[in-house]
Amino acid sequence: MNKNLDFLTEYPFYFLRELLSTVENNPEETLGLHIGEPKNIPPKEALNLLNNHSDLYSKYPTSKGEYFLRESYCNWLKSRFGIKSIDSDKNVLPIAGSREGIFSFIQATIDTSKKNPTVIIPNPFYKIYEGAATMAGASTYYVNSLEENNFKPNFDELPEDVWKNCQLLILCSPSNPTGYSLEKEDYIDLLNKAEKYDFLICSDECYTDIYESSQSAPTGLLECCDITQDNSKAVVFHSLSKRSNLAGLRSGFITANELIINDLLLYRTYHGVTLSLPTQMASSWAWDDSSHVENNRRDYDKKYEIAITALQDVPKIVRPPGGFYIWLKVPCDDQLFAKRLYQESNVIVLPGSYLAVENKGVNPGKDFVRIAIVHETEIIEHALTAVNQTYVKV
Repeated sequence: MNKNLDFLTEYPFYFLRELLSTVENNPEETLGLHIGEPKNIPPKEALNLLNNHSDLYSKYPTSKGEYFLRESYCNWLKSRFGIKSIDSDKNVLPIAGSREGIFSFIQATIDTSKKNPTVIIPNPFYKIYEGAATMAGASTYYVNSLEENNFKPNFDELPEDVWKNCQLLILCSPSNPTGYSLEKEDYIDLLNKAEKYDFLICSDECYTDIYESSQSAPTGLLECCDITQDNSKAVVFHSLSKRSNLAGLRSGFITANELIINDLLLYRTYHGVTLSLPTQMASSWAWDDSSHVENNRRDYDKKYEIAITALQDVPKIVRPPGGFYIWLKVPCDDQLFAKRLYQESNVIVLPGSYLAVENKGVNPGKDFVRIAIVHETEIIEHALTAVNQTYVKV
């Protein structure tokens, strides 16, 4: 077996199951706020396309995807980020959701022939980043996202030798789990570093279309660079899982310069999970349609309003700039809080320490819990009221 497997750690939900295993609650009455899975109904138009073209499941799809799908990607990128031009034959490629796409991208990117290949990762983080870097044979360097810095990763603290060894910098904006969103000046500063030290920036933007409907959309990396230039350092990932409530469809795409896309296409010809033709048709519709995304955003407005009202005894609780989580600071150990909440109310949240690692003497997820604000409003009100009661008691 690949010896890098020995360095993989268990997934956060493994530790959560261990934590709650001694509590004997009725699983049918459990309210799970620990998983970032949309609960809104997927758009019926996309589902109808899947059903009406089910005969096409008999056909092998190509790794590059159909032209109409790649055109939909490009049209959405132009509309969403205001970019002037992008080539559907050169700059985009379908992936089976951002999870699979990012993992395979990291495998194809890391050059282990160079000394100490390093992947820079914000901390806390989505565990796929760490696992992919580990399996690719790279070192990981963690950048803490702390409350006193408004959860902005402190990239200014990185020593020169880390930048010199860096082959890949991973960003997630809006962030999972904190909801922090990078600004244009942040992206430009990091792009300048990527030019200086010759590394790529992998930007996971799967939450980019979930934000307060009365506010401006979060900035994306593509608004700060020209992805069509051969020297572009940007590699951006998007997905239908959150924006269209189509998590099970496993449909997303990657956008980068032509040279990177060509290399990834070669790699994914051997490895990548291709999208079936019905999936491509449903995906094309979803990227082309904005009304269901706007409705989804307004629905999240209601969810957050209910959630924040229910957390009446939590000081300074506000909705984050993007995503669908509340990164809640609790008045005790995060694992103790999660276990007590489950014992008393049968509500599950995810301890923040499971989403981070100890770095520079601190685990930046410690004493936080991640709460997914995804259920219908009645469930959110009931569950968050329970969270508030536990908050007051501990």
